[in-house]
Amino acid sequence: MPNIFQSLMTNTQTKLLKHIYPLILLVCSFAIYFTYYGSPSAMFWDENYHVASAEKHVQGVMYMEPHPPLGKMLMALAEVMINPNENIDKHKFVETDHIEGSDTPAGTQFTGYRWPSVVLMALSVLFFFGILNRITRQPLLAFLFSSFVIFDNALVIQARAAMLEGIQLFFILAELYCFTRIITSQRVITLKDYALLGVLIGLGISVKVTSAIELLLFVILFGVDQWKNIQEFRYITLLKRLLVAVPAGVVPVVLVFLSVFYIHIGTGTKVIAGHTYKASPEYLQAIQNGDTWSPSTFAIGFRDNWKYMSEYADGVPRLDECKPDENGSYPMDWLLGKKTISYRWDKDTVDGKVEVRYMTIIANPIIWFSVVAGIVLSLGLIMSKFIYGQREKDTALFNWICVFTGLYLSYMIAILQIERVMYLYHYLIPLVFGSINLALVFNYIYREEIIAKSKHLWINLSVYVLLVIAIFAFFSPFTYGIGMTADEFELRNWFSFWKLQVVQ
Repeated sequence: MPNIFQSLMTNTQTKLLKHIYPLILLVCSFAIYFTYYGSPSAMFWDENYHVASAEKHVQGVMYMEPHPPLGKMLMALAEVMINPNENIDKHKFVETDHIEGSDTPAGTQFTGYRWPSVVLMALSVLFFFGILNRITRQPLLAFLFSSFVIFDNALVIQARAAMLEGIQLFFILAELYCFTRIITSQRVITLKDYALLGVLIGLGISVKVTSAIELLLFVILFGVDQWKNIQEFRYITLLKRLLVAVPAGVVPVVLVFLSVFYIHIGTGTKVIAGHTYKASPEYLQAIQNGDTWSPSTFAIGFRDNWKYMSEYADGVPRLDECKPDENGSYPMDWLLGKKTISYRWDKDTVDGKVEVRYMTIIANPIIWFSVVAGIVLSLGLIMSKFIYGQREKDTALFNWICVFTGLYLSYMIAILQIERVMYLYHYLIPLVFGSINLALVFNYIYREEIIAKSKHLWINLSVYVLLVIAIFAFFSPFTYGIGMTADEFELRNWFSFWKLQVVQ
């Protein structure tokens, strides 16, 4: 009887923790991401572009942009639903592609435009937790490592703004959770699984095309689906499955992407003089005729939008590190947080002391350096298996490490092929891959101690997470725009390669 009672208590406790951990994470995530998200009451960095684009959706104005429109559509929807600028005249927002301070009426609030990024990024911690929990079956480990997507300074500043990364990462983590759930369910993989994953990937690509890295999940999913046939070289069976699996996954991606553009083109019923974005005469005539929802107009409009996106990408300058005001950086420099970008600063004098409120994208060094260490360890583990023939101690976990290491490396290799200037926030996607990988590597290395429920292991990991939180708090003035003196700034200027510059 005591054993039965103890077993029941353990099972009940496990079920409670299964729900308590996500709840705690969600509360922390919303607290961190929603804090001061209405501040500054002015735009910074790409907000000047994205707010202009979102407002064009609100007012039904045709526009074209280098990114797909889903992110701006969600910003526009939130602006309409929340309506914080009900009595503000925003007509100048649609007359430009980059809103200047002089075009912004007094009292304008940006909480509506910022809301989708803030909410979706705050919610994405649940996907992160779910991914780790399903792979490791260790809720406490998943809970502790989920702090990485809550307490990273770069993630927080980027997601609490009217920018695209918070929305994009929500869909990327949703895709990864869907993929992980399919694999770990230990059932036959169906064409519906390919289709569901395709819908989520299509949504991610409809925010930013860099989400296309997730198309690799189809390759992995097919490998898992047909592993037995691959091992036995059943080429005919593989080909038959391939002929149905590829359309099942890819068609939803294409349909979602085209649907987003169909809504974008259909709602663009007005043209602002001087802002035709090199649209063809046929497209402009269709808008003038009020025929924006017809299939023929969609075909013309989609062609013009795609052409504009391609030409814009070709026109972006290359990285020039000799420029004193160059904000871009080389992708391999991102691993250690180089280089920070000063999005905005405001200077005040408080009690005779000059204080500057910085809005700067800066890495939480504990997280970023740990992610690099995790990638190095996983590469060593993979080489020991495939080069030196060392047998892995947990095959399933080893395979998952290969998946996330592969995603990380594939993204970085792809980015290195791009000639245009790129920025530190383009590293946030592989940072998420690397954070998951680090948790898996930790679980792999300390597998015996975790099974044995070593108290020392969990205490040490908890202290490590507390350090992550403490460092986040230490650098939070850059994230939330909290005033700092020059001495307080220099106290946080840890590395010269970050290239932080104090405002005198």
